[in-house]
Amino acid sequence: MRSRPLRVAVVVAAGLLGIEVVAPVLVDLAPGGPSTAAPSAGHATAVAQTLDDLDDAEREVEDLEERLDAATAAYEDVWAQIELAEVELEELRRQERRHERIAAEARRMIGMQARSVYKQGAGSTYEVLLAAEGPQAAVERAAMVSALQSREGVRVEDAIASNLRLEQTRGLVRERERQLQELQADLEARAEELQERLQDAESRAARIRSLVARQRRIARGAQQGIYACIFDSAYRFRDTWGAPRSGGRRHKGTDVFAPMNHPTYAITSGVVQRHSRSPLGGLGLYLRGDDGNVYYYAHLNSIEPAGAVGRRVTAGQLIARNGATGNASPSAPHVHFELHPGGGAAINPYPWLAAACF
Repeated sequence: MRSRPLRVAVVVAAGLLGIEVVAPVLVDLAPGGPSTAAPSAGHATAVAQTLDDLDDAEREVEDLEERLDAATAAYEDVWAQIELAEVELEELRRQERRHERIAAEARRMIGMQARSVYKQGAGSTYEVLLAAEGPQAAVERAAMVSALQSREGVRVEDAIASNLRLEQTRGLVRERERQLQELQADLEARAEELQERLQDAESRAARIRSLVARQRRIARGAQQGIYACIFDSAYRFRDTWGAPRSGGRRHKGTDVFAPMNHPTYAITSGVVQRHSRSPLGGLGLYLRGDDGNVYYYAHLNSIEPAGAVGRRVTAGQLIARNGATGNASPSAPHVHFELHPGGGAAINPYPWLAAACF
């Protein structure tokens, strides 16, 4: 049912998939200052797994859509049963009212007859015949008495039958009302469950769609796999590898400029190995990618919960916020980005960033 609200979700948490991550040891690459080391092997927290093959994700989406459609169909079936039950219940109530009228009329007629007998005396057929004037009159009176007695018997039988039908109908009404209440309770439970599943699906689908929108598959020399730009908008950078810096230094990275506190994403999937603080780099984060490389983010304003040490992240996942800590100028917040193949010496990261961002 494509017209319904968003009902798709893909479970991408590696923790749900039973993935354990072993954090490797990284040589300190910070320009100096204290750092936070990664936890020991086996203690890295698995959070997300890269969608290396979107076909798998699409199958997950289709499966969830089918299950949600089935739940929606069941929801609608219950409504249909309730509508039918209400129609049947109204018919039973109409029958109940009719039987009540019949029973009331029968009771009224019997009551009138009882009062008449009480006032006039019951008499007997023999007495009635003796009071007749002649044989013909006696025959006529006998026929009249017989008819009256027969009518009284019918009234009694009608009253008994009406009362029986009334009780039967009331029993049916009570049973149908009970069934209707059960159906309503079932409907409410199904609706609540469906609403929770839809909300959860919408939330997870939004996250995965946002994540996938930032990912791209790259096959370029040593850069193979799924990568994402470290910013998703309002960024600019150019190749300044080797440019002169203060103190006779050379630039060993790429400065990617973006607004202060701008969301900063993992360039590839991997494990957050450690954080650092130094006079030059300010607040920094080291990500060891699944591709074996180490990526260093400097001058960060803050680190997100997903960027905690030992956390596993997915390419395009939010890990930090852009800033101007260390020796960066507050008027030009940016991430100083470094690439260390295999955790070794830095190489020019510009081609890697350009492939992921442009």
